[in-house]
Amino acid sequence: MKHLYIVIFISILLIPTVTEAQRQATPYEALLQRSDQPNSYITDVLLPTENGATAGALFRLDYDLIPFLRVRPDMEGTPEGAKYFAPIQMGIEIFEGRVRSSRRNSSNSTSVFRDSYLDTIYVSSFEQTRSRLQHVQGVLSTELEPGSYNYELQLTRAQSTQERSSTRRNIQIPAYDTLSSAGVMLLSDVSSNENRVTGTFLNYGENVLYGSDYDMMILLPKSEADDEYKVEIYRMKSGRSDEMVSDPTFEYTLTSDDIISGTNYQMQRESDGVTFAMDITTGGGRFGIVSVPNTGFENARYRIQILDSDDEIIGSKTVNSRWLDMPVSLLNIDVAIDMMRFIVSESELDRLDDGSSAAKERKFREYWEQRDPTPDTEFNELMTEFYGRIDYAYRNYTTPQMPGFELDQGQAYILYGQPDNIERRLPTNQPTQEIWEYPNRTLVFEATSGFGDFELVSERQ
Repeated sequence: MKHLYIVIFISILLIPTVTEAQRQATPYEALLQRSDQPNSYITDVLLPTENGATAGALFRLDYDLIPFLRVRPDMEGTPEGAKYFAPIQMGIEIFEGRVRSSRRNSSNSTSVFRDSYLDTIYVSSFEQTRSRLQHVQGVLSTELEPGSYNYELQLTRAQSTQERSSTRRNIQIPAYDTLSSAGVMLLSDVSSNENRVTGTFLNYGENVLYGSDYDMMILLPKSEADDEYKVEIYRMKSGRSDEMVSDPTFEYTLTSDDIISGTNYQMQRESDGVTFAMDITTGGGRFGIVSVPNTGFENARYRIQILDSDDEIIGSKTVNSRWLDMPVSLLNIDVAIDMMRFIVSESELDRLDDGSSAAKERKFREYWEQRDPTPDTEFNELMTEFYGRIDYAYRNYTTPQMPGFELDQGQAYILYGQPDNIERRLPTNQPTQEIWEYPNRTLVFEATSGFGDFELVSERQ
């Protein structure tokens, strides 16, 4: 009977409390769940040749997408300090024809190219294995004749033939003489001399990096005339609308001085990314090079349009401004405004939260623009610091009953930042205390449970 009582007692301990069982995810936590997904990026590159095109598939994989294994003591060739490793195999196979459904009939498809990329990643900490700011990237390329093709990229991870993920895409290779449209490649650090052009692919798929300038190499139709082309970049309206704001964010006219011809393309992986190089010749593909001052652009979605001398659109590309370490609350205007309750009055919060999504976003931007310590730049350090503190409070002070930004310690961190000193005291027969010292105040917190709940009991200035 004694053993039965013990089993019943342990079972009761394992049952969640009513508060914990009934607590639903806050809007912030719902955003966090949606955003907390590993990222991979694939970029298609088509460069015209005399007999078709050089076709390249660029890929970038964030470390948190990749399963890492612990380094074994008997492993050879392991770098000093490495604690985790991940073997990577990215394979590509190109087939003739287009895929019209997700299921391919291999008997009707002819493979024209197959290749693979092999690498092993080593890191020194578990935190690096979960990083979104670190990644592995590479390129697989070949020459293709004009026609329709489809290719499959397949990632094999962690030395397992069973653990695979794949991506399928269609590509169309036109004869350059018949090309009437323009294509856009996104790069950085493009430079040229009289013989050669070099640069580094952004390699973030249909994304550019928020707050960073970039370059465009625009593939133009073959022409003997000294045509002028216009480049326009429009910000897209908020939400899922495909509408653009009325005035372009950026305009540039390509003249003959901005247009070069090149051939002998090279794409290869280097330590700092996938590089691009091209020999400048009198023939080959025609490219316009444009530098985009993206540091002055808002964090938004944009449409790039290429127009010919008749103002006809001959090419377009939609890109997202990608803020890699963007605070979670900024992913949704309603959540972003709600979090301002820690720093604004209730009446001001009601004002910000009134109206359509577009109206809310306008008032939100105006509020933070008025407090921007560097108004000459688009990036707002004060806003980023505030919302970054909310993320920190959630990660470090959340309990089973309450998200960290709702607790006293979390709110203190949001308002005052990191203390100069934290002292923990364990008085006899009294709750554990934490004393946070700032230059102009001292906060005293007392534990209310054994699960990290601390309540502010004293504030001295």
